[in-house]
Amino acid sequence: MNKSLTVLQVIPRMRAGGAELGCLQIAEALVKKGHRALVASEGGLLVDQLVAVGAEHIAMPLSTKNPLGLAKNASQLAAIIRKENVSIIHARSRAPAWSALYAAQRTRIPFVTTYHSEYSEKGRIKNFYNSVMARSDTVIAVSDYMAHLIRTRYQTPEDRIAVIHRAFDASIFDRSKVTPDRLDAARRQLDVDGTKPVLILAGRITPRKAQDHLVSALGLLKKQGGPDLVCILAGEIEKPIFKSELETLAERLGVAHQLRFPGHVRDIAATYAISDIALNISEQEGLPRVAIEAQAMGVPLIVSDTGPGREVALTEPDVTADRASGLRVPYGNPQAVAKAIDTMLSWPVEKRRSQGERGIENVHGRFTLQQLTSKTLAVYDRLLLGRMPR
Repeated sequence: MNKSLTVLQVIPRMRAGGAELGCLQIAEALVKKGHRALVASEGGLLVDQLVAVGAEHIAMPLSTKNPLGLAKNASQLAAIIRKENVSIIHARSRAPAWSALYAAQRTRIPFVTTYHSEYSEKGRIKNFYNSVMARSDTVIAVSDYMAHLIRTRYQTPEDRIAVIHRAFDASIFDRSKVTPDRLDAARRQLDVDGTKPVLILAGRITPRKAQDHLVSALGLLKKQGGPDLVCILAGEIEKPIFKSELETLAERLGVAHQLRFPGHVRDIAATYAISDIALNISEQEGLPRVAIEAQAMGVPLIVSDTGPGREVALTEPDVTADRASGLRVPYGNPQAVAKAIDTMLSWPVEKRRSQGERGIENVHGRFTLQQLTSKTLAVYDRLLLGRMPR
């Protein structure tokens, strides 16, 4: 891109999640390249970081699904596009995508979407609502698995799909940069004294992330006489009632003392560094960024046997045991999760460390921030060249 651009990204909220971090990363990349980055959302934890990298935030009620609200947002986005001379609008969620679609049509600018997650399809209305994510000039799929889903669900032509994997920031997720003071601070915050194995499942506290399956697995391990553990459930509490249910389940199984609910953890790299095993056992994921970050920190991984889980980690039988960066378990199977945890903890420290090293190599080869940003900016460039008068 030689010409300076103004790119408007739209997302419901700038909280701590995979889609939001991707939004922040692209905004920062645009600014570093001399472009202008606008982000419209309702706000959230990451707005300060967004402004700090030189992007501009526009507060709008973009989480609404009310048809009147969507229409009002479309008009406001169209006005912003005209006023700020926006070159491209990029939507990262369904509700704002509908408003962005109509705004792009009114102003005749390219429209990009990123398909972040496997939305449930229950009937024609839900299918139609979800389909907006494939109605763009280019739809970015965050994994090969998601690209296959887009092709099969919406019959989207191949030339309108771009596979751009989620990424980690190597300047943050680097074991050599985590100082002893940061490790001590993480242990104090999470009440970890170093005498017990530490598990971490990072992600919003919501049923989609399957924290309940992990708590059930902890109960099975206790019943079998397994070791006492510390289990960090790090993430924003999206469903408070679900957190209460987790605590009730843990009390009933006798493992409540093992759980830690720190909420959003600012120094997540140090938290990974004090962990022995990381888990990502959810079902509906586009490509779990937390699994990438855990591997970047050299933590062996347990993933669910889904398309994204298989894609993000090296696991048997897709690779041989001596090339694996983790173990794979069937989704929704606490018994299998308990067995995988027990198996990993039974290994010598050197074996877990070797898996961790392979994880580092895996993500540095496939999921770098440079790959994410350069490929996304190339999509913008390609669309704008296609719109130039001949």
